[in-house]
Amino acid sequence: MPSRNPEDLTIPCLTHYLLFRKAMKEAGIEYILTCTKRTQEEQNLLYAQGRTKPGRKVTWTRKSKHIEGKAFDIAILVNGKICWNPSLDADADGVPEYTEAGKIGEAVGLTWGGRFKSPDAPHFEVA
Repeated sequence: MPSRNPEDLTIPCLTHYLLFRKAMKEAGIEYILTCTKRTQEEQNLLYAQGRTKPGRKVTWTRKSKHIEGKAFDIAILVNGKICWNPSLDADADGVPEYTEAGKIGEAVGLTWGGRFKSPDAPHFEVA
């Protein structure tokens, strides 16, 4: 099972995560950490989902920075409930807090997955 422990991140990623956590608290955006480090086997299973295994596609790569401990994923909480519907477009329905979280992540030096070619709003990583 993938880790949710921030201490499983590399020191540079953990340092950025702690800055992110502080800034999110100051912004009043509630979230949970859903994934930090995962094994190659876990990544392969996620990649198979929606391809050779049932379910919707949740990743576009077998070479995730999660494997190296250089990435983490979050889920925004709205009224105490997880919301998986990011609003990356001002005209779209969804949770604008993902965009705010993305801006916070970028401000503390993280790369935000919401800007990827295939957007992944819950994802943050270091180089």
